[in-house]
Amino acid sequence: MSKNKIYPFAVASVRSMENKLLSQQKLMQMAEAKSAEEALRLLSDTAYGKTQVQDVHQFEEMIETHLEETYTSVAKLIPDEALIDIFLYKNDYHNIKVLIKEEISKVSGKKLLVRGGTIPVEDMKKNFRERNYAEMPTIDGDAVEEAISLYAKTKNGQYIDTVLDKACFAAMDERASEMKNPFVRKYVTMLADLTNLKTILRVKQMGRPFEAFEDAFVPGGEIRTDVFQRAYREESMLPVLKETSYGALCEQYMDKGFTVFEKACDDFLMEYIKEAKYKTLTPEPVVAYILAKETEAKCVRIILTCKLHNIDTEIIKERVREVYV
Repeated sequence: MSKNKIYPFAVASVRSMENKLLSQQKLMQMAEAKSAEEALRLLSDTAYGKTQVQDVHQFEEMIETHLEETYTSVAKLIPDEALIDIFLYKNDYHNIKVLIKEEISKVSGKKLLVRGGTIPVEDMKKNFRERNYAEMPTIDGDAVEEAISLYAKTKNGQYIDTVLDKACFAAMDERASEMKNPFVRKYVTMLADLTNLKTILRVKQMGRPFEAFEDAFVPGGEIRTDVFQRAYREESMLPVLKETSYGALCEQYMDKGFTVFEKACDDFLMEYIKEAKYKTLTPEPVVAYILAKETEAKCVRIILTCKLHNIDTEIIKERVREVYV
């Protein structure tokens, strides 16, 4: 069966699945709930309710299970696994970071490992212990060894994150280039750029040297490091950054604090993702559904975490991201 015959079926299936996405209204109801328990109960009549948790503190298990089901369901609809895999790399790299830190600290990271990567968790644990990188094709073995080596020299765990984040984005960039899908290609580029914009803002606010940004800079974006360097040297970064494709975003939100800017970056990505609604025969709506689900899960996580910490309702509402539906 050709891709042209498969994609219309996949898109039609995804359109049906979109009807079950959480609405902004539903998320606001959760934000207005009197307790975390009440907010969790509001999910009982949704797809999340299929996973029963005994305690609201176990909500991560519910989210993780639901996302894993989403990845599995969507993978069955499309012929090109790479289309799905590219969005699972972050889970693989999250898990390898957890395993490295577990080995170093001798403290179990079991609760931090997530399902839904391209490599099953148990397989990754076994292959990492044996340093069998050949059986972990999505993981850059050289980057893992570099991260471990840098930690041994500096005792700074941040290097584990920065080295492997770079490797993750490099893997996503390479796969996106191979796929030659403009929608996915642009998404990966935007994700890298927005990640770097958030990093430069945080580095600047903390008064850290530009080298701290260079250490954390991820590949795959269109904004070059020299542009960030010029921006960093100025008292205000906006005159330089407004020359980029994200100028309006930076001008409107960058001076309002990191939390506000971070949310604005997520909403900026969502606006791009919504363009897929107008596609009918190509895989863009399938990709958009995955990203919509991940944003939805992030919103659920934000709300329940805030509720558990007794954060004010209005603050929670401000932190909830724009959703797909």
